[in-house]
Amino acid sequence: MVKRALTLALILLVFSSFLVPLSFAQGAKGEKPKYDLIIVRNDDMIDYIVALPYAKMLDVPILPVDPKELDPGTIAQLQSYAQFGWNHVLIIGDSQAVSDTVQDELLNMGFVVERIGGAVRTETAAKLALHFYPNGADIVVVASSSDYGSALAAARWAMIYGYPLLLTQEDALSDSTANAIKKLNPELVELMGAGMSKDVQTKIEAMGYQTYWVKENLEIRLPEQPKETNWVLIIAAVILSLAVAIPVSLYYAKKRWAANRVPIEVLTEKERIVVKAILEKGGVIKQEELPELTGYSRPTISRIIQELEKKQLVEREKVGKTFIVKLTKEIILRE
Repeated sequence: MVKRALTLALILLVFSSFLVPLSFAQGAKGEKPKYDLIIVRNDDMIDYIVALPYAKMLDVPILPVDPKELDPGTIAQLQSYAQFGWNHVLIIGDSQAVSDTVQDELLNMGFVVERIGGAVRTETAAKLALHFYPNGADIVVVASSSDYGSALAAARWAMIYGYPLLLTQEDALSDSTANAIKKLNPELVELMGAGMSKDVQTKIEAMGYQTYWVKENLEIRLPEQPKETNWVLIIAAVILSLAVAIPVSLYYAKKRWAANRVPIEVLTEKERIVVKAILEKGGVIKQEELPELTGYSRPTISRIIQELEKKQLVEREKVGKTFIVKLTKEIILRE
């Protein structure tokens, strides 16, 4: 009789362990969280960092995946996950970050998929903040989009205190970030870590918002040398390290230098014309100027630029209503 009672109690305990999280997830109004899983690309972790506060808000995991297509191992993980009834997926990033192929694979597996992303990482962060904080926020956290360390610290800050996280260019306040701040209308904008110029803070304050900079000037402190130092061993180690490091460094420097030089012959005829137009403008140009310089239509220019981005020959940054296109590698002209 005692054994039967203990067995029944154990069964009820295990069953309740499934019911309690479910009832908690449903909340006071009986509604489940909007998302059961967040998916980001696995080759650039900035989207993962930006997703952290919202994963904490929803109490859901983040799954980094191959941005081009799902591998068999990831598909198996997702199938197992879906068997628990968790099938509402949020993809962070546009189709350039996580491809439409990945989205189609998720849909074919029975997932309900929603995507939030912009053309650049600052725009993605802004869209996420506005999506999860539609009624605004008292405090907003802003970090540099290029200083991953500060962005990671800002993500933890946002997770702990429940703040939206925004990213900005390091040398100027991004338009998407400025617009998000206006819509969120915070009482305080917290700037996190290094990597941003004072112009960012000045611009935010000129918009009428109070700012506070957390760890503006970060310092790296090296450990002190031990009192008893064997200089003979240190000098020998340095010489040996240099003997190995210099040839290796020269080899990889030469290899990297070669990798950053691209013969124009490997490009298509249309790509060559666009690249030459960018070169004539010093390697940086507004995308809206390219149709007039090349004779191609705007949709054609957009497609060519996307192909050049895939080849990692150019990068774009949204400024105002247009994109700034910049060559990222040296183009070798043999004509």
